[in-house]
Amino acid sequence: MEKSSPTRQQLLILREQFDAVKKGLDLLKSKREALMKEFFDIVEESVGMRDDLTGLLSRAFRDLERAKALNGFALESFAHAAGRKVNLNIRVRNIWGVKVPEIEETTLTRSLEARDLSPVGERAEVIEVAVEFEKASDLIVKIASKEVMLSRVGEMIKSDTRKVNAITEMMLPAMRRRIRYIERVLEEREREEVFRLKRYKSMRPGT
Repeated sequence: MEKSSPTRQQLLILREQFDAVKKGLDLLKSKREALMKEFFDIVEESVGMRDDLTGLLSRAFRDLERAKALNGFALESFAHAAGRKVNLNIRVRNIWGVKVPEIEETTLTRSLEARDLSPVGERAEVIEVAVEFEKASDLIVKIASKEVMLSRVGEMIKSDTRKVNAITEMMLPAMRRRIRYIERVLEEREREEVFRLKRYKSMRPGT
């Protein structure tokens, strides 16, 4: 299908569209920068929690081995009695228009009252091991939540980067070329019109 003849109205519309796309590109870049800052903040927080988890698990397993050596039967009995189900709630957090799943913060570490235990009836090292592993569970849940967020935010950064590249490398250059083409056609028409007017004027009697 043959393109319609370029007009000044087309030029004005295209210029407006070009400006609108540029503004949209600036907003998209700002959003991507904000998401990248959020991404690296989450990475830093997640790395810190992983370091804490490594140290906590190291102590917990060391104390577990010591508790086994001191009173393995009591430890095994305590572990069976301490079993429970844990329910986690998922909420949606909005980060710059990106809906990100997040595990609601919960405390898995229980007090003696919550365990329905008496400190007199259980060895202190057994209770301490249980507390350490419950603290580790708290951290694992938090880390899992952060890593889900990282995955979602990372996907959006990639998507926005592809959009930025497409607009910068393809859309805007194509629109710019079309604008220049229409400008050249209109300028050529104006020159031709001026030439015709001069010629017409020179051909009139008495000139």
